[in-house]
Amino acid sequence: MKSDTSISSARQTTGNKAEGAIVDRPPPTLLCVANFPANTGFAWDFIERLYARLADRLAVHGIATLVAYPAAAAPPRTLEGSAARAIVLDTTLKTVESRRAVAELIRRENIRVIYFTDRPVRRLAYLSLRAAGVRKIIVHYHATGVWTRPRGPKRLAKWLLARLPKVVADQVVTVSDYVRQWQIDVALTPPGRVKTVWNGLPVRAAPATAERRAHAILGLDARRPLILCACRATPGKGIACLLRAFAELAQEAATKDLAPALLYIGDGPQLPELRALRETLSARDDIILTGYRQDVQVFLADADFSVVPSTCQDAFPLAVLESMAMGKPVIATRVGGIPEMIEDGVHGILVPPGDVPALCAAMRTLLADPDKARQYGEAARRRVADQFTLERQIRQLLEIVEPAFRLPCEIAKITS
Repeated sequence: MKSDTSISSARQTTGNKAEGAIVDRPPPTLLCVANFPANTGFAWDFIERLYARLADRLAVHGIATLVAYPAAAAPPRTLEGSAARAIVLDTTLKTVESRRAVAELIRRENIRVIYFTDRPVRRLAYLSLRAAGVRKIIVHYHATGVWTRPRGPKRLAKWLLARLPKVVADQVVTVSDYVRQWQIDVALTPPGRVKTVWNGLPVRAAPATAERRAHAILGLDARRPLILCACRATPGKGIACLLRAFAELAQEAATKDLAPALLYIGDGPQLPELRALRETLSARDDIILTGYRQDVQVFLADADFSVVPSTCQDAFPLAVLESMAMGKPVIATRVGGIPEMIEDGVHGILVPPGDVPALCAAMRTLLADPDKARQYGEAARRRVADQFTLERQIRQLLEIVEPAFRLPCEIAKITS
């Protein structure tokens, strides 16, 4: 994919009443900044689709959207068919060249709002963006750092830096109240600048389980219970803990032919270690590691329930949300923003992180009581429909983004 310097931009003409001239200028523009190459997959697809939906809603009102990637070997599949236009640009702001290139883009494309993802809330480099014409800087946080509250002189210095004019982002969007509290308590971001906007997904129709497509793909007996875990293979996701808990569970199966199967879908740096671990377990033949797949929904539709065994403070894991939207009960750990998503004993089961016996007991509970599992799944789908809709998320983000494109007297309710 070509770099930004070779990409032409749309222009709109406006009449100059005083001089009768026609001025060629770009429309007001939103710049979304991705920290990852195009087509990376996993949760990054969700973030890119969010950019695409914002672009489509803003385009109706004459506002353009650019999405800047550090690299793109091919056009981003997640932006196809949307009003968003992809560019390749160094937006790190760590070098003079990067700051100059971004400033030139701001002036050339009439960029009024920059929407960063997981970037620092305060940076001296933001001064150059504002000098070039940016009206609003937004940082959307999907994760947290180390939870250590600063003390003494360090706290005072950090508090003052978090309030420097024009150096601090105008709005910090967090995906959960857990992340919001981290921003306030640890990053010392002023509370008035931090707003929680939960991620959203469309509610899925109840799957036609009679087809058992996943079982056929995997070569499993259609009667076998299927437990699903889908996430990136990193130590903080707790997959090794899940494999050990499942091995304990599998030993209890009365009939080997109808024993539950555990399916892990994902890729990442820990995958070789997980494959080696599987070979040491007595249940290795019942544990399936597929690597990364784009058709996760096919397997989720067949799964009896999903497990999200995170040991890190997961901010608002999409693995939980996708399962709930599909009407699947979820077993997850009580970390990060997960308790904001799941009420224990209502939408699923919460267990302590890294607790193999508790995880094993939770899986045993749902396997032994399909009616209870079904009730949890139905309640989970209702919760998504009530609280975690995509429309609600887009509306709340537009309420943050759109006012910067209008003078106060011209603000129109784009979300109506």
